[in-house]
Amino acid sequence: MGRRRRQGGQGEVGWGDYDRVTPGKYRAYCGSGSVYCDRAYKRWTAILRFALIAPNGVDVVARVPMWLALGGGQKPHAPRRGRYFQEWVRANGGPPIRGDRLSVRVFTRRMVIVIVGDTDGAAPYSVVKEIVSWETGSTCQSVSSHSVKEGSKKAPENEPLPNDGCQKADSENDE
Repeated sequence: MGRRRRQGGQGEVGWGDYDRVTPGKYRAYCGSGSVYCDRAYKRWTAILRFALIAPNGVDVVARVPMWLALGGGQKPHAPRRGRYFQEWVRANGGPPIRGDRLSVRVFTRRMVIVIVGDTDGAAPYSVVKEIVSWETGSTCQSVSSHSVKEGSKKAPENEPLPNDGCQKADSENDE
């Protein structure tokens, strides 16, 4: 008479499965990063995703996250004393230019040395606890979102424009 309907997923519950490795120091590649509003904690959060590299320098041992808090306001905010701001300055090779946005892109597509540890709880998993050093990427990668207005002060034709720290560092590397 009637067909029995199979209820999809009955008895099956999914969960966020994260990799777990031995805590310690690893070479890693930060492949991606994003900023999102974490509704559970009622705050903005940046997540950086790292691929831990095996000693042979080729294979990926595990993929582990690092979360950085960005405040609970209407928009993400990185206070100067906060971990995001401190890591951003280190990754950038210097402080932001006035008016800069602290883009998560300064972290991505770069090799780093990290310290990995486990979370607490019933099912611990590995996370990046600390970034020891940034191994690749040029310093002062910051891209300002503002531009120079027309009619502002111009350097005389024969005088060179003043260099900022980024231009100086780039020219020193060329020699």
